[in-house]
Amino acid sequence: MRAIFITGLRQARIEEIPQPDFLAADSVILKTKVAGLCGSDLHYFISEVVSGEPVNYPCLVGHECSAEVVSTGPEAKKYKAGELVAVEPSISCGVCDQCLAGRLNTCRTIKFLGHPGELPGCFADYFVMPEKNLIPLPAGLSLEEGMLAEPLSIAIHALRLASIENSATVGVLGTGPIGLLLIMLLKSKDFSSIFATDRSEARVDAALRAGASWAASVEEEDIISEIAARQPLGLDAVFEVSGDLEAIDQAVELVKPGGKIIQIGIPLPERVPYRLSKLRRKEITIINSRRQNKCLEESLNLLAEKKLKVDWLLTHRFTPEDAQLAFTTASDRLDGVLKAAFIF
Repeated sequence: MRAIFITGLRQARIEEIPQPDFLAADSVILKTKVAGLCGSDLHYFISEVVSGEPVNYPCLVGHECSAEVVSTGPEAKKYKAGELVAVEPSISCGVCDQCLAGRLNTCRTIKFLGHPGELPGCFADYFVMPEKNLIPLPAGLSLEEGMLAEPLSIAIHALRLASIENSATVGVLGTGPIGLLLIMLLKSKDFSSIFATDRSEARVDAALRAGASWAASVEEEDIISEIAARQPLGLDAVFEVSGDLEAIDQAVELVKPGGKIIQIGIPLPERVPYRLSKLRRKEITIINSRRQNKCLEESLNLLAEKKLKVDWLLTHRFTPEDAQLAFTTASDRLDGVLKAAFIF
């Protein structure tokens, strides 16, 4: 079968490898239909060290996807060949203290689809997951929308953790796909004061289309002054979605005393310097949001009910044979790319 490997720094290529077998009796072999390029996938392409951990090349990444059931293990009874599903990429143990507390995303022995050293990803013709990690695609939902359910679930989880009312003033720093989906989610819940920033003009324009009340490029505007002119008391909550160190500093400046910073973006460095004196004086709460926790079904339902219009986000479609071009386009933000995906 075809599989897309990151083979080194800024190098990706397609290779032929054997089709996978069942991991366990409750496993399901899946055929990838649409697989999205996530920012975390791109980290392994643009850096040899991610969050302090060396990247072991070659690696088969990818976790955002819609898929078709090919065959099931003897204890997998729920699905039949040909059914279309969305995939929860985290495999939790179900028995550790975190799982028993309902925190599946912080499971002590979690394994994640497409995380190097844990599980081979979905950037391949076929991959394997436990039956419990599959959710049927709702009727009327396209394969591309099904792929976007996973990144939308990240936004849903972060908003749950934030625990804010829709009267809150909100910042979204970084308007890649997850940032844009977060803006759409906020708008669908009647938030009306949403301030968005990014380095890319195309993504600034996309933020306004998604529903931001104000958006600007950090390359063109003094966003601290511009937002302060509109919200002199500061913002109630700032979602940092880029992992950019400058954006993290901006979040501290923008949030009001007693406000919240919700950290979604993954910085490349292992350690991040915060302006601790300002954090302390303003009594800012920092909430770290890791992936998502039991949010995929809600995400699929929102998409199926057409409460969010997301089809315009997928701007670039690639075949597996175009792996190098796909990774380069997405990581360098070429050609106005918002979201890129492989079509298998």
